[in-house]
Amino acid sequence: MDEIRICIKYKQIAYWFTLPTCLEDIQAVLDWDETQETFLIADYEAPFKIYESDSLDMLNHIVELYEEYAHLDATNYLANLVNEGFFVNMENAFEEIDNIIVHADCNSITDVANAVLEETGLLTDIPESVKRYFNYEAYASDMAMEGLFYITGDNMVLQIY
Repeated sequence: MDEIRICIKYKQIAYWFTLPTCLEDIQAVLDWDETQETFLIADYEAPFKIYESDSLDMLNHIVELYEEYAHLDATNYLANLVNEGFFVNMENAFEEIDNIIVHADCNSITDVANAVLEETGLLTDIPESVKRYFNYEAYASDMAMEGLFYITGDNMVLQIY
């Protein structure tokens, strides 16, 4: 993951801070006294939306979650899932990350259906002469109606429970 940074403007000068950081560091760089505890974020570099009044504690927590879950493929798509309305915010997305199944080498729900059928062996005991009549598209359609899926566009489909 790339660094997550926020920009705070003070006296017409922009200061960039790499997260996680603490309020004391911001106060020191901006030459604020200890009573100045609030600031507005003027810009940001992050894979997710940051609002001008987001709290530093919340942003630091999200950065820690990115680091903690960096080994999971789904982590790279959480911001998209939030933007698409699957989750309310980034913290909620990370809370639910264990409920996301990543289907690699899939570009459609039909690909997912084929992978699920193969992994589970649902059609294993059915002779080939009968199996060819199985409607994979209809099975995929039923899966799509019963579940939440996000097609990433880069050879992966996420299934959200």
